[in-house]
Amino acid sequence: MEEMDTDGGSTTARIRDLLRGSKDVALAIAARTLFNTRYRRIGEMTELSVDTKKQSLRLRLDLVGEAEPIEIHVTKYTLDQKGDDARLTIVHATASRKWLAEALREFVVGRSFSIPAKAGAVLNLLA
Repeated sequence: MEEMDTDGGSTTARIRDLLRGSKDVALAIAARTLFNTRYRRIGEMTELSVDTKKQSLRLRLDLVGEAEPIEIHVTKYTLDQKGDDARLTIVHATASRKWLAEALREFVVGRSFSIPAKAGAVLNLLA
């Protein structure tokens, strides 16, 4: 029988949540660093939070030419992996700018994107 905490939650579940939270933070730091290194000429990702349990993420971008930061919230994503082929699908996303929210709906939401094989380790963290 699994040990219960004083508030009724299991110790195993709490440890799992703690580890998942640490993984989510590490993933966010790595992704933000990669983005900022690769796209520094167009702006900076100042915040990224990942919730692998809910399969969601929230990011804030300070882009060149924009007076205010842009926020994007992916409220649901899915990952499909078959052998070496991995695909990311954004199921639902919103943005702080109307034009960007429309662009997300038109070009991103519901579409499946191939993930490079080099990103395999990252995929395991997102799942």
